[in-house]
Amino acid sequence: MTPRRPTRDSLDGRAYLDLQNAARRAGRDTSEYLALYALEGFLTRLSQSRFAHLLVLKGGVLLVAYATRRPTRDIDLQATGLSNEVDEVVALTREIVALRRDDGLVFDPDSITGCDIRDEDPYAGVRVSITAQLATALIVFHVDVNFGDPIWPEPVRIELPLLLGGQTSLLGYPAHMILAEKIATAVERGTVNTRWRDFVGIVSIGTHTTVTGDDLRQALCVVAAHRRVPLTPLRPLLKDFARNAQPKWRAWRRKQRLDGTTPADFHDLVEVCCDLADPAILGQVSGSTWSNGTWTPTT
Repeated sequence: MTPRRPTRDSLDGRAYLDLQNAARRAGRDTSEYLALYALEGFLTRLSQSRFAHLLVLKGGVLLVAYATRRPTRDIDLQATGLSNEVDEVVALTREIVALRRDDGLVFDPDSITGCDIRDEDPYAGVRVSITAQLATALIVFHVDVNFGDPIWPEPVRIELPLLLGGQTSLLGYPAHMILAEKIATAVERGTVNTRWRDFVGIVSIGTHTTVTGDDLRQALCVVAAHRRVPLTPLRPLLKDFARNAQPKWRAWRRKQRLDGTTPADFHDLVEVCCDLADPAILGQVSGSTWSNGTWTPTT
């Protein structure tokens, strides 16, 4: 039997159709907006749970609080004061999704599974898979819960704008810590880096947010010490990288449909990253602020 199409006769149907219309206006796929809506629903429930002060938002979803929204099907959280046992992370996730919200989303607690993260990332954690339903749409997403990464000086209260209006308030990484982690990753991976979204994130946050040089320098030192990564300027490290990576950048940019928000030439993106990162890496930005694409002394 063919599933009934969503209608405005129900809360979930209205949310589905509103997301469909919003995606069309933005020139994006409806599936992308449905996924983001499910992530927002989880985070809104987290913000109302007893774990709200123990789980700190990081990663791609957080970018909308500082810069622009980007496509993602994952939530990245940093745990503080919680066990890293898979069963316990799964249990707290089930408790979070059991909270009710008038958003039309239904989370399936029986679908929730967890496993240790063992990829190439040495800073492991627990990955939880969740299935949600909105009207006729089934949405599968992941929540990655990380343990042990430093947050300097401490998490901050952020207001996360929601796709259909309003916002939710929760703890998140400060902007300088997001930049420090992405810059440290760029230094660590050098010319074998394929995390294009990190370069986009650095420039996006740098374009929309003001960061002090002292904060960024200290955050870089904290992250580098934790990862045991020597802080090396990006520009000499990435010599010829942009030219060699251009075909892969072009393909990724097209796939992500970022033609209107990112430069066609990867070299232009890397140059802005170097302009922001290298003076901080070299300790040359004390008393300065990054704003409007340049470091300027604070008056």
